[in-house]
Amino acid sequence: MLGRPVVCYVLPGVSRWSGKGRQGWNRGRCLGPVAVGLLVWGGWVSSISLGPLSVGAPAQAQVLLPVVRDGFLADPLADRPRDPLLPTPVVDRPLSPLEQWALEQALDDLAQEADALATANQPEAARALWLREIRLRRVLGLDAELTAIERVAQNLRDGNATPELQLLAMRLDRITPSLDPNQESDRRYVQTLATLYTTLGRVESAAALRRTLADVALEQDDIREAQAQLEPLAVIYADWFYFPEAAATYGELVALTQGEDEIRFLVGQIDALTQAQQWEAALVAQQHLLNRYREDPTRWVLMAELQYAMAQNHQRLGDGLQATRHYQVAYTNAIAGDQLDIAAQVLRALADLYGQLALWPDVDYLYQQLLAVERQALDAYGLMETLDQLGQLYEQTGNPGGALQAYTEALALAHQLHYRQDYFLAQIQRLSAPAESQL
Repeated sequence: MLGRPVVCYVLPGVSRWSGKGRQGWNRGRCLGPVAVGLLVWGGWVSSISLGPLSVGAPAQAQVLLPVVRDGFLADPLADRPRDPLLPTPVVDRPLSPLEQWALEQALDDLAQEADALATANQPEAARALWLREIRLRRVLGLDAELTAIERVAQNLRDGNATPELQLLAMRLDRITPSLDPNQESDRRYVQTLATLYTTLGRVESAAALRRTLADVALEQDDIREAQAQLEPLAVIYADWFYFPEAAATYGELVALTQGEDEIRFLVGQIDALTQAQQWEAALVAQQHLLNRYREDPTRWVLMAELQYAMAQNHQRLGDGLQATRHYQVAYTNAIAGDQLDIAAQVLRALADLYGQLALWPDVDYLYQQLLAVERQALDAYGLMETLDQLGQLYEQTGNPGGALQAYTEALALAHQLHYRQDYFLAQIQRLSAPAESQL
C-alpha cells in the first residue's frame, strides 16, 4: 500500500542510494510513509490546494490526504519494512540502550541535513526530513519528540508549510488526551503542548490547554501559577484578534493581582476593550487605572495620556460634556508635566469636538493655544498644519484677511520644510485675486 514502503528518491545534485542493507541507504534521502504521501514517487505534488491553516482539528483532517495523515500518525515501529534508521531485531522487543543511542545520533545527523537543505533553499526536501526525524523521535519517548517539534515548528510556520503544520498539530491532538493536567508530572507536557499549538497556529487548542492549566492552579489556590497561565492566554487571544476574550482574561488577572502586575494587566485589558470597541467597559477599566496612578506620585506623569484616552471614549459614546471635561483636565496635566505632544493632541481633539458643535470662537481660541504649544515644542510640521486649519476656519467664518495671514505664515514654514509649498501658494493667490482685480 502507498504510504507503507520507505522510498528513496533523487534530490537535485544528489546521487541515488546504492548498495544494500542499512549501511547502503543514503541517510536523509529515504522517506517514510508521510513523505510518500507528499511525494508522487519522486516528484513533489504542488497542485493540491490545501487552503488556509485552520484552527480546528476536523477541518485539518479534511484537507490532508488520508495516506499522509495516517502515515505520519502511525507507529513507526509498525512500518513494514521499517525505516532504515530503525533497528530490525529478529524478535519484537524494546530498543536496547545502545540502539537508542545509535538512533539518537542518526536522527541528530538527519536534523543537521534537513537544516542544511533549508539553508540551501530546498524547503520541500528539508520539510520531508524534518517530518521523518520527528516521527522517528517518537520511538525515543515524548520528551525527545516534543523537543524536535519545538525545534522545527517555527521554521515551518515561517515558511507557511501548511501541510506539515497540520500534521504536527494532529500529532499533538493524539498526545493531548493521554495527559492529565491534575498530575504534576503531566503538567509540564501540557504547557509545552500549549506553546506548540500556539506556534502551529492552533489558537483554540492552545487557549483550551492554558485555560485548563489556569483552572487547575486556581483549584489548588496557586495564584502565581494561575497568573503564569492566564497571561499567555490573554496574549494569545490579543495576538489572534479575539479582543473580547483577551479583555475578559486580563480582567481575571487584574482581580488576582496587585501593584505593578495589576497596573500592567489593566493596561492590557484597556487595550483589548478599546480594540473590541467596548467603550463603556474601557472607561470603567480606565477609571480603575487612573485611581492607581493617583495613588502613586511617580505615575502622575501618566495621567494626562490616560485622561486623553478617556475623553476619546466619552466622545465615542456621544457624551460631549464628559469628553470636554476630560480633555480639559488632560490638557492641564500635560502642560504641568511638560508633555507638549500630549497637550497638542488634546487641543486638536477638543478643537475638532467644538467644530462639530459649530462653536467657532472656541475653535479659534484652541487653535491659537495649539500654535503656542507647537512653537514651544519647535514642531514646524505641526505649526504648518495648524495654520492651514486656522486659515480654513477663517475662510469658513468670513474672515479672508485672517485666512490670508495664516496661509502666508504657513507658506514660510512650507519653504523651510520643502513640503506643500504649491498648496499654500495657491491658497494665497486665490485669496489675493479679488483684491488685485479691484486695483
